[in-house]
Amino acid sequence: MSHRARTAGGAVAITLAILLSGCAGLPAATDAPIAHLVEGVDCQAPNLNLDIAVQEGVPTQTDLTAEHPAAPEPGRVPTDFNPVAAYRCTFFGSLDDAQGRWSAVQVETLEGDFGALLSALAEPSDQAGPNQACTADMELVPTLWLQNSNGEALRAAWPRTSCGKTKPATHTALDELELTDTTLLPLVLQVTREALDANCAMTAGTPEQSLLFGGMGLQTFPDGMSDGAEPTTIPASPAEAPSLAGVDGASVCVYTVDLQQDPDLSELNSVAGIDDLALGAMMNLQFGTFAGASTLEADAASLLAAAASASQAPECSTDPTRFAVLWPERAGTRLDTSIQVELDGCQRLFLPGSHALVPAPELLNILQ
Repeated sequence: MSHRARTAGGAVAITLAILLSGCAGLPAATDAPIAHLVEGVDCQAPNLNLDIAVQEGVPTQTDLTAEHPAAPEPGRVPTDFNPVAAYRCTFFGSLDDAQGRWSAVQVETLEGDFGALLSALAEPSDQAGPNQACTADMELVPTLWLQNSNGEALRAAWPRTSCGKTKPATHTALDELELTDTTLLPLVLQVTREALDANCAMTAGTPEQSLLFGGMGLQTFPDGMSDGAEPTTIPASPAEAPSLAGVDGASVCVYTVDLQQDPDLSELNSVAGIDDLALGAMMNLQFGTFAGASTLEADAASLLAAAASASQAPECSTDPTRFAVLWPERAGTRLDTSIQVELDGCQRLFLPGSHALVPAPELLNILQ
């Protein structure tokens, strides 16, 4: 099996099977400077993975990368540097603990004879040709640390091909070393323990979005995408209202909304098939941040069965600052469809395949 296909292997290549011809704009390959030595290996440095999503509502002190100094830039291995261990840091996966779910880095410790690896890392990067053809691959390259017997460490630069991909000799040399340890280290908290235990998302769109996207249509070109062809909008089929008969419980996720000022839509171009009102609403979507969770017992959950027959809510434009997402349960099994209730503002209830409805006052009181 290729080293690129191994779970614990090196870079992961996602090939899109697109050939880019005439890539004369590829940057010229330049050899990295000599690597800077630091005290110890650090795969949790804040500048190693800039793609970590920081969730709203997660305490700022749970960004563990902020507690670490920035890692040095990768470079060439000095000729007098004698490594005793290599560390391959791959940024994927997650780790759960008492605080919740973290994004994580997998750290593999590799030991053995480093002759082949040092030779591979000493190769120069290739220059791109004037009419370079390259496949459109996205390569996720691990961070590679080397450490000597004194505890000094450096970030090694991966030699690159003329298309900017890592050369296979480095991966081969790493795979020939002995894997002596694999560990996951936490980076940034993504889901708090309370939200994780309640199976709640950390953010959720405000209830009114279910009306906006529930009525959206798909655009298609029935006669092909020829010059001058106009798209035709196919109305979305209405979602089927769920059956809430026999519901005997529900989990409740509560969210708070930090209302944002309406964006300037004066220069917004129209989009075929979407009216200006809907387009403006899409540009002003509001989202809630997880604030707490609770459950509804059988007596309270029985109020949900009558929700589908509730009267339609009157027109209202007051944005909520708090709303709840209810997940009904039947015989201990969560249903696939949620119910959304505005806890202030217009105080409406939203079901799939329905207009905004008037919730039972008893249900509102319980959720408050």
